[in-house]
Amino acid sequence: MNLFTKIAIKPLLLAGIIISLFAGAFAEDVKITSDQFLVNESDSNAVFEGNVIVTQPNFTLWANKVTVTYGEDGPSDLKSFVALGSVKIKQPDQTATSDRGVYDPKTKILILYDNVIVINESGTITGQELIVNIATGVSKFPSQSDGGRVTAIFSQ
Repeated sequence: MNLFTKIAIKPLLLAGIIISLFAGAFAEDVKITSDQFLVNESDSNAVFEGNVIVTQPNFTLWANKVTVTYGEDGPSDLKSFVALGSVKIKQPDQTATSDRGVYDPKTKILILYDNVIVINESGTITGQELIVNIATGVSKFPSQSDGGRVTAIFSQ
C-alpha cells in the first residue's frame, strides 16, 4: 500500500464513526455536551449549539453547532447530521478539520466543506471539499470551480 492509498482511505474512518454515532452501531455511550440543546418535535430535529463536543472512546468531534434531523423512529432514525463552525474530528491516528460537515444517510455520503485539512502519520491533505462515499469506499478531494487546488504533503 503506497502513501497515497493510506491517506486516501483514512477519511472513511471519520465518516463511519459519524454515521454510527446516531445510528446506534456502537455499544459505547455517546456523550454530547453543548451550551444549549433544543429539540423541535414538529421538525424532527435536535440542535446542539455552543461549544459542542461529541465523544466516544477513540473519537471526538467539536463544532459550534450540530443539527441532527431524524425520522419517525426518533434519533436512531437518522435523516441528516450537520456540523457547523470550526468542525474538528479527532481519532487516535488522524484529525480532520473544516468549516462544515454534512452526512446524508440515504446517499451514504459525508462531505466536509471549506478549509478542509486531514492530517495523519502519512501526511496532510488540504482542499476546499472532501467527499466520502461510504457505499463505494471512495474518498475524493475535488478540484474547485474557483481554481483552488488540492495540496497533499506526504511524510516519510
